Amino acid sequence: MWQAILHYVLNNVIELLGFVFTTASIWLSTKQNPWGWFFGILSIACYIYISLSAWFLGYFLLNIYFLLTSIYGWYLWRFGKKEKGIFLVTRTSAREGAILVAVGVVCAVLLGGLFSSYKATVPYWDAETTAFSLIGQWLLARKKIENWWVWIFVNVQYIVIFFYKDLIITSLLYLILTILAFKGYKEWYKSLEKN
Repeated sequence: MWQAILHYVLNNVIELLGFVFTTASIWLSTKQNPWGWFFGILSIACYIYISLSAWFLGYFLLNIYFLLTSIYGWYLWRFGKKEKGIFLVTRTSAREGAILVAVGVVCAVLLGGLFSSYKATVPYWDAETTAFSLIGQWLLARKKIENWWVWIFVNVQYIVIFFYKDLIITSLLYLILTILAFKGYKEWYKSLEKN
């Protein structure tokens, strides 16, 4: 059994590094630590490689977007409008939330058609998780508390998708990320209530 595990790990080093960097990134984000963005960028590099290897087109494009929003998020969290020395957690307005959901649904449908034409493995599911991950990342970069609910919605689906694609370490990662998203919401809610 241990030999099988060792064999799997040695053949999936990049996936394992992505797991470690992503876990560190999200854990630091739950603590509102800007260094979470740095570890996120390291993770993104790993998952760009993985998504191309598995021909998971939406996830590849998503990681390109993650790279750009990670730079943006790191900048905002370090130099954005601050009160009490930190970039504060805020809420998304109902109007903005409704717009984001509508954009997510439209993007999911459009991307699903596009991914189908490129013979993606699970085109519409890939598209839907991609569209809402874009929204979750945008909300995270802007320190909107609702980002955690979007991530819970997306992460639960990614657990199944990555398991289906035989990316077991990454499937486990998304289970941990789901737990961290609940923790992040709880931590950020406390911070929001203080302000």
